Amino acid sequence: MKYLLVTLLALTLLLTFGCEPDPGVADEEIPEETIDTDNDDEIDVEVPIMVSVEVPPQLDGSGEGFTAEPFNVAGADIYLAHDGNLLYVHIETEAEGWIAVGFNTQGGGMDGANMILGYMDNGTPAYRDDVGQGRRHSEIGSPSVEEFNFSNEDGLTVMAFSYPLVFPEGEGYALGELSVGETYTMIVAVHNSSYDISSPHSSRGSVNFTVEP
Repeated sequence: MKYLLVTLLALTLLLTFGCEPDPGVADEEIPEETIDTDNDDEIDVEVPIMVSVEVPPQLDGSGEGFTAEPFNVAGADIYLAHDGNLLYVHIETEAEGWIAVGFNTQGGGMDGANMILGYMDNGTPAYRDDVGQGRRHSEIGSPSVEEFNFSNEDGLTVMAFSYPLVFPEGEGYALGELSVGETYTMIVAVHNSSYDISSPHSSRGSVNFTVEP
């Protein structure tokens, strides 16, 4: 009987304490929920716009008249606008070298892009209107820039220009015009310290944008 009582007591203690979790083992961490950003049906990505304006913005380096917020590409703040005839660009970056801006079909890179390269030529603002060819670019025969401004002060370089929404024909561009309501790609390249436009860029990037009706 004594042994039976001892056995029953041992079983009782085992049932009471044996099912408790081991304090030395932590609970398994639940992974955080992740979002598949490649699924365009589920993610609404905001695309910058080339805003429509009635009054042309200032292209004197001040950026006045651009009504949309800037967006950043390759470390540069960019303002875009159009009035139905001309596109207007204002770009500023903390650098002391050349700046290049190009327009292409959506998803397009430099190949076939219309490119405006701004720089200083012995202290005088200058630009080239080029067309991208593969990974190279060459000057076109009929530049169509309407107004151009380029300056550097206290390490901040600013380039501003206007250009027709309809690009020159026969120059090998990947697109003929920027149409309202359509989405295109802007490519940007910057050199931090050189105005030699043949020197490789220090930074580059691209962004899709939509031309606002």
